[in-house]
Amino acid sequence: MNITGNTKIAGIVGNPIAHSLSPKIHNFLFTRYKIDAIYQPFLVESEADLESFVKKFRDEKYLGCNITIPHKSAILPLADEVILDSHIIGAANTLYWENGEVCATTTDFFGFSMALIKDKFFIDKGKNVVILGNGGTARTIAMSLATNPPLPFSSQPKSLTLVGRNPQKLKELADEVNHKTNYSVFYSTFENANGVIGEADIIINCTSVGLHPNIDESPIDICALNSKTYIYDAIYNPLETKLLREARLNGNRTQNGLRMLIWQAIASFKCWTKIKIEEAECDELAAELEDLLLRGLE
Repeated sequence: MNITGNTKIAGIVGNPIAHSLSPKIHNFLFTRYKIDAIYQPFLVESEADLESFVKKFRDEKYLGCNITIPHKSAILPLADEVILDSHIIGAANTLYWENGEVCATTTDFFGFSMALIKDKFFIDKGKNVVILGNGGTARTIAMSLATNPPLPFSSQPKSLTLVGRNPQKLKELADEVNHKTNYSVFYSTFENANGVIGEADIIINCTSVGLHPNIDESPIDICALNSKTYIYDAIYNPLETKLLREARLNGNRTQNGLRMLIWQAIASFKCWTKIKIEEAECDELAAELEDLLLRGLE
């Protein structure tokens, strides 16, 4: 890439951040669409550092940026405008400019939805959903599924249960979802969750358990799994976590977080560049990016 004085800056903010594949995705997209921009990771450790980053984002007119763990909620008060979905969810993963203002939105649920749809799995009123974790990604998926209707799906799930380590944080998130959406969300600690895990139609891991380099860890005991349960792990490095490997050997359908990453990135790219990409072209891009990233990870 030929970097000049006119080259725009974009990037991803988080802690940790070295593992992120987002730079590969967005630099590929910038090259493909001849956008004079470069995308890079920004290690931002504290909320004070996040505030400093957003000031720099404004002062230097960055093209846009993604926000990841642990700043998806802390970013909201630093934006000029929070798009409705992110306001309800209480988390955002994308900053972009609109009419001179810095806007915060989320493309995570779109990415998650497309990942399931492309694998021909649909969440509807007959499904029991279990979400592992209570961080930004768990919050986004829980809030989105609890809305009526949770587009692009046709209806709310039959049940939605949060499972994690900290009962107080689980209760706070469950109560918040209940209050904002009028949909009853249940919660359980891992120690007491074997029953709900065994009855789940889909389990969505939104924890960092199993993330590189801690690849020998799994958030749940495989013995609690029903082999008919769809296992989705938002982690993509490694491609197959211990959870996914054990579930696959147990006969479960599984998917990692790579497609979610790709589809949410395409949506963020469209926010920054205002380029209209037709559905067929998005499918082609997603396939190319998946092949690119797989070659780098395998």
